[in-house]
Amino acid sequence: MAGVRLLSHFQIGKESTPGTAVAATKRFTPDLNSAFTVDWMKTFHEGRATGTRTPISYSTQQGTMVTISFRTPDDTGIAYDEMPYFLHFPQGGTAGTGSTAITWTNAWGGTATGSALAYTVEFGDDVQNYEAENCYISRVRVSAEPQGMTMLEADLAGRQSTKSTKTSLSVSSPTRIPGYLWKPRFATAQSGLSAASDIPNFLVGWNAEWTTGLTLRFYNDGLPYFGQVVEAAPVMGTLNMTVESNATAITQFYDKAAAGTIDFVQLKATGPALGASNYSAQFQFCVEYENVTPLSGDQDGVNIYDVSARILYDSTWGKSIESVIVCGLASL
Repeated sequence: MAGVRLLSHFQIGKESTPGTAVAATKRFTPDLNSAFTVDWMKTFHEGRATGTRTPISYSTQQGTMVTISFRTPDDTGIAYDEMPYFLHFPQGGTAGTGSTAITWTNAWGGTATGSALAYTVEFGDDVQNYEAENCYISRVRVSAEPQGMTMLEADLAGRQSTKSTKTSLSVSSPTRIPGYLWKPRFATAQSGLSAASDIPNFLVGWNAEWTTGLTLRFYNDGLPYFGQVVEAAPVMGTLNMTVESNATAITQFYDKAAAGTIDFVQLKATGPALGASNYSAQFQFCVEYENVTPLSGDQDGVNIYDVSARILYDSTWGKSIESVIVCGLASL
């Protein structure tokens, strides 16, 4: 019998020792299209002068790697309890702080060296389960629009693909994040964000995307897969916002872009009650506005500005990006 989509799965387990596969502990429900790709890095020796019109007669494997594309479905989006798996891994910690309402704080772009977590990823259907160990996240993208859900994408790379037995896990029904919950605020210093006011009737869509700085290293050591992951690449990213055409769009974005002003942006979504607190997700970015397009289009006759910003490092703050997630997840 053929495997069916409804019985397919994507699961993650945090490895105690990077490269040593573990059973999955968390089941996700992402869009499964092209989620798991195995590359055996084959060369077919096309350059051989064989005296035939088709020089290819065999291949040689030069290595192996798995690439994993995680993307939440449009009608599902990401949940508060799922976000730490994709945001907390660069620092190496495995537990949040607090009880009932657990806080996970993460940062990118500073000078400290982290100890990135490694995951085992299970992927498959009711016919076959595939497993990749030592999986790391190289890119994260978060986005939201009104009348939609908060979306998350992540690119992962793993050592190799192994056919294995699926870990039996139940599908949960976590608290998810409607796009309308996100509120923007701005300040000329990160320290000013806490006292700044949320701006209503303004933001109609945003997305932030950044690389994690992790680099895969392959060696001449008899192994076809990468040996370790090094924080050797820069953390780079963009923040894009779509806003309505009003006085705030001019002073906040157009004027600051023209002047080359460094700015700080906070986006926060506050959800239902969780113990004595609430579910919440917050991002803060240090940015410079790169492109501002006045009247780039309209929505229902209302003019729109498109704003593109580069994420920068701020020496006073000591980072480029910070995320704070409050949820019910106690540990990875």
